[in-house]
Amino acid sequence: MRVPAVATTLIVVAALLSGPAPALADTRADPLDATVSTPALADCSSITATGREYARLHGIALCGADSAPASAPLRTEQVGGEECGSATLVMTSRGGGVATVEWRVESTTGPVLGVELDVSTAGRSGDTMRRFVDDAASQRVRRSTVAFLGVGRAVATVSGTVTTFLATCRIAPASVRIHVR
Repeated sequence: MRVPAVATTLIVVAALLSGPAPALADTRADPLDATVSTPALADCSSITATGREYARLHGIALCGADSAPASAPLRTEQVGGEECGSATLVMTSRGGGVATVEWRVESTTGPVLGVELDVSTAGRSGDTMRRFVDDAASQRVRRSTVAFLGVGRAVATVSGTVTTFLATCRIAPASVRIHVR
């Protein structure tokens, strides 16, 4: 009677050592929520005379607008532009195949005058692209949406432009990936 007990013990030990099934380990590797921040990069050629005066009054050193004479061109040698703020993307699983996607934009170069963002989501049930346009002046802009993505891995991406009192800024594309319950 000892042989079956030893055989059963060996089978249990072998199962424990082999680890979980690959599909289970793969889906649990993604978190239930994720956050990413990305810089907003200024287009120095978009700075107007009014923007230069604002930069001088507030000591904002973007593209040299705070110190360059009005007749002198602004520096544009930095590839991609200088940072004028940031965008943050947050994606959270809410259960039932649903996730919330929130974005925030913050300016370091004066009030935000307008935002045009593309927020895309993709999951087991398909993908969508939503364009958010907001012309409300504010230092920080925040919005969110709810998406049915299906249970499993899902991705959200943000990109677009922000117009501040000083310049137009491009938001570098950024993505998050989560597991939607």
